[in-house]
Amino acid sequence: MKSPVARLKLITLLLIPVAISLGYFGSSASYTKSPEPGNDVAQLLLIPVPFPTTGFDYPQPASTVEQWVSTRNESRAREHGWYLWAGLNTPAPDGSPVWRTWPTSTQAFAKSGSGARALSGRPVNRQLSINAKRLANASTTGKDPINFPNPPYYPIPSQVKQKYPQCVGPLTPAPDGVLVQQLLDGPTFQNNGDIMVAGVIYDEDAFQWIRGQKLYLAQTLNNQMPIPPATSAISPMPPGSIVLKPMMWPVQGSGYTAVPVWDDLNPDADDGKYVGFEVQKKWKRAVAVTPRPTSGIARASATYLYGVYYNKMLGSKQIGPLTYKDAQVVPVQNFYYFRFPNLKTMASCDRAILDASAYWAYNREFRKDDFLVLVAMHVLTKEQPDWTFQSVWWHDKPNDGSYAANRPNIPVSQAPGPWRHYLLTSTYGITQHPGGKQWPIAYNPYIELAADHPIATNCMNCHHRAAWTAPPASYLAKGKGAPDALDVYSSTNAIFNGLLTVDSIWSISDRAIAAGRLQGRGR
Repeated sequence: MKSPVARLKLITLLLIPVAISLGYFGSSASYTKSPEPGNDVAQLLLIPVPFPTTGFDYPQPASTVEQWVSTRNESRAREHGWYLWAGLNTPAPDGSPVWRTWPTSTQAFAKSGSGARALSGRPVNRQLSINAKRLANASTTGKDPINFPNPPYYPIPSQVKQKYPQCVGPLTPAPDGVLVQQLLDGPTFQNNGDIMVAGVIYDEDAFQWIRGQKLYLAQTLNNQMPIPPATSAISPMPPGSIVLKPMMWPVQGSGYTAVPVWDDLNPDADDGKYVGFEVQKKWKRAVAVTPRPTSGIARASATYLYGVYYNKMLGSKQIGPLTYKDAQVVPVQNFYYFRFPNLKTMASCDRAILDASAYWAYNREFRKDDFLVLVAMHVLTKEQPDWTFQSVWWHDKPNDGSYAANRPNIPVSQAPGPWRHYLLTSTYGITQHPGGKQWPIAYNPYIELAADHPIATNCMNCHHRAAWTAPPASYLAKGKGAPDALDVYSSTNAIFNGLLTVDSIWSISDRAIAAGRLQGRGR
């Protein structure tokens, strides 16, 4: 692992779509270089700021983490997860959270070496969004499915297709033969295929490993493929690697924006059906988010979900708009939030993703006074061979329930910001029962449920399935004896016969570059 000093000396040419005003931290980035000819984005000189190594319980030796697992010390693992979450959001020198200075998946999987640091800003057509994966209706055997059928269908708004034709991917057949299209990834934002604006972020150790091992090339992975029925694995990422998946929600600059809130339900509450945030009878509450709360107004009506269809109807029956008539008013400052003062300099495909998200959320394009608020994030750290998994999501009652437990009382001077407004789940390998064969339920409602997973699922179970196959095929737990969504299983399980496992990092199997191949399993 590089020392903090050495890593701070790494001057990174990051492709940032626009000078970003970093919400809570009250600062904005400034350009150091104008857009180059043929490039619709400016480049920004940034230093990838490492995770703070003092005051935030990080890093822990693998032996320590493994002891937490062997002694079933769940409270200590959860406390560690909270420290990670708080540390990630400490301000970098420019005022942004440290994770905002780290490379994106578009950088990590750029085809050329130079493109990894100074991206071209051209559309990225390498993977299918979660929504496109949903339309494949991938199913599994076992007691519990990994994916439920018939999730919502999000057609690209016509206004976005007309304004950004270069950012619209090719027609892709859905299972019933209907051709659908997805937006291409931008240099900063990843198309999630629904309202949420996604990202995949790597710290410098993870980024350098992907680039140095050439894991961004399909040929590198193909060269390591085993002869069936054998299994194989890539060399594991080095200790110190951190991988993040932030999920953001658009908020209009005036009035109220509905953000559904998940109140934890029993595992069987999904009734074997999709229960993402579009299902109002399961997401019974929402908050009305506003940048300008009015004194004396504590409740307001808020509406969202425009132009979204029931999957089986594919364009003929809309789910919404959905209205929450008595939503609690919440200021945008209760979230980590981001603003974009000059959208004209934003990369076109990043802008297309923001516009589509805004149309689905509040029926208009994304404007310069609008916000992105952070609603959820996966956090993976290579502090043990099996990684540590924790996931956070925003809630209006952040001190209630088991997901609020073990939050350390870190001084505000050390950990400023609204990190305490989020709930946390974690899974490090502790089974449901001593010596048991199933992991506990551990899911993020904004990420897993929106990816058509059941409530009874586990982050480690899902990520340990990450594998490479050529040509792409459905491999999720098909066949007799395949693990279900909570089972503990080994890398020698029959589901991996003939496959190359990729150290629990879905983005490697999703995004490795191969001519003519569209990746994407939406993790």
